[in-house]
Amino acid sequence: MYNSIQDTLIIGKKVIYLPSCHSTNDIAAEIVHAGLFTEGTVVITDHQLSGRGQRGTSWFANPGQNLTFSIVLTPAFLPIQNQFLISQTVALGIKAYLEKYISGVQIKWPNDILVGGKKICGILIENAIQGSKLNTSIVGIGLNINQMNFENDLATSLFIETGGELSLGDEFAALMRCLDAAYLQLRGGNRFTEIRRAYMGSLYGYAQEVKFSYKDRVYTGTVTGVDELGQLSVRLSNGEELTDLGIKEISWIRS
Repeated sequence: MYNSIQDTLIIGKKVIYLPSCHSTNDIAAEIVHAGLFTEGTVVITDHQLSGRGQRGTSWFANPGQNLTFSIVLTPAFLPIQNQFLISQTVALGIKAYLEKYISGVQIKWPNDILVGGKKICGILIENAIQGSKLNTSIVGIGLNINQMNFENDLATSLFIETGGELSLGDEFAALMRCLDAAYLQLRGGNRFTEIRRAYMGSLYGYAQEVKFSYKDRVYTGTVTGVDELGQLSVRLSNGEELTDLGIKEISWIRS
């Protein structure tokens, strides 16, 4: 079902398919540790038993209905202090793929993907640093394609949004092409400002009031920026600025 992609330059040239596994990120890490990979290798499964999300959460997807995979990257060209650009690049690549079907796609900081305020994709990036270099990045992606029912009403899928079932193999190939194009922009080295600007322009809460929890209190505010390290800045409705926020310090409240 999931073939190697012949017309990409890096991502998807080698595809490892497992009918089921505990975690594609863990399998990818094992392959990296063994040295049995080339950059852009993809590990994909129909049934992930122990998928992980941000903040130590779990990622659940109905078997055989969605795309659940991990990509191995070796972005040694990227300074360690700029590693959040990987998250931004991947999120923008997925957004470009989704916009072939639907509009109103947003990125929820740091890198979940929303459609109409509902989560359609989760991303987990695990970077390995060796000395002063960014050695490998394992990019785990769970994208809802054909799933119709979810445990809560804050999730959606392409089937729900478009009203039609899609071929997982075809959508996998299309997504790999978008991710490859986005990664090639990053590797070019002169598009960092453009990538950051596009990410900000797509960000949930940017130039719009949203609710969030911070230090056990609920606030209303707008996102004003994301720095090179991926830390968030928010202006509260009373004018106060919160800066240098990390991933575990703030939780979005969506109705």
